[in-house]
Amino acid sequence: MADWYVKEGKDSDVVLSTKACIVRNVKGYNFMPRLDDADCQSLLETIDGAVDKNVFEGGQASKMDKDTVMRLIRLQVLGREGNQMAGPERKAFYYNEDASLAVCVGSGEHITVRASAAGHDISVYKKAEKLAVDLESKLDIAYSDSYGFLTSNVRLAGTGLKILYTVALPAISKTEGGIAALTQRVGQYEWSIYPFAERGELSDSNVYIIACVNTLGVTEDDVLKRGEMLIADVIKAERACREEIATSKKDQSEDIYGRSYGTLRYCALISRAEAIGALGWLRLYHDYDDAGEIKLSWNTLNKITMDVLWEPGTPPRKSGTNTLAASQRMRSDGIRKILKGEE
Repeated sequence: MADWYVKEGKDSDVVLSTKACIVRNVKGYNFMPRLDDADCQSLLETIDGAVDKNVFEGGQASKMDKDTVMRLIRLQVLGREGNQMAGPERKAFYYNEDASLAVCVGSGEHITVRASAAGHDISVYKKAEKLAVDLESKLDIAYSDSYGFLTSNVRLAGTGLKILYTVALPAISKTEGGIAALTQRVGQYEWSIYPFAERGELSDSNVYIIACVNTLGVTEDDVLKRGEMLIADVIKAERACREEIATSKKDQSEDIYGRSYGTLRYCALISRAEAIGALGWLRLYHDYDDAGEIKLSWNTLNKITMDVLWEPGTPPRKSGTNTLAASQRMRSDGIRKILKGEE
C-alpha cells in the first residue's frame, strides 16, 4: 500500500494534507512530565495491551532501529526533526500500513491518536475518533463532567481535538499584505495560522499550518464546521491571488515557471529553501501553463513538496565529505528522479 501522503487528494493545489489529532490520558497515572520511570513503563505496557496488533505495527521507541525512525519522520508520525524520539524509553509509536493512522504514546500526553490524509479531507476526524473510542473502551480515560477530557496542556482540555491543515500559499505570500490579511481572517474563525517552520531553511517558505485554537467549551462539531468554512475561504483566496499574478504578469510568471522547473529537473545541488521556492512557482502557474510543455501532475508536485518538507535529515558524515553538499545532492537526485519519471 502506498504511503498516505502520495495519494491523490481533493483541493491538493492548495491543501497538502489534513490531520486530526485526539489526545487522551489514562486515569491513575500522573501526566507525562510528572510520571516516574516505573509508572511510565507500566503505562506503556497498559496502552500496548489496548492497541490492536492486527492493524498496527511498532512499539516502544527505544527498540526502533534508525531506518524505522527515518521512515516515521518522512511519514509524519514523528516531528520533522525527530524531537519526539528524545527519551525513547518513555515513548511508543504504533502505525498502520500506510501510516495514515497512528497512536503516539508519551509525546506530550499519554496518548495522541493521529489520522492523516493527502489534500483536503475532513474524514480524518471520523477515522481518528473511531480509533480513540476503541482505545477508550479498553482503558480508563481521565475525564471530567465539567471540563471534558483532562490534559496536561490546558489548550487541549475539553475535546482534546486538534485539526490541522497544511497549506501551500505561494500567491498569497507574494501579494503585499496577503499573509497579514489572511491571519486576521483566520483569527475571526478563532483558528490560528503559522509558518510550517518558525526557523531554519524553511522559515520563509510559502507553506503554512492552519489549526484550531479552542478545545474547551466547544464541541467537535463546532471545530469541524468552523474549520471547513475557513479552509474553503483560504482555498478561494489563494486561487484568486494565483489568477491575479498569473494573468496580470503572464510573461514574468511563465518565465519563472519554466526556470523553476529547469532548476528542479537539472540541478545537481539544491537547498530545501530553493526547492520549496521553485515548487511554489510551479504550483502558482501550473493551471495557467497554456503551452503544456511541462508534464507535471498535481500528485507529483505534492509528493515532491512533502518529500522536501519532511525529509528525515542529512546523510551521515563520512571522512572527506561535505555533509551539506551531500544532503543537497541527495535532495536534487530524488527530485530529478521523480520529475524524469513524469516525462
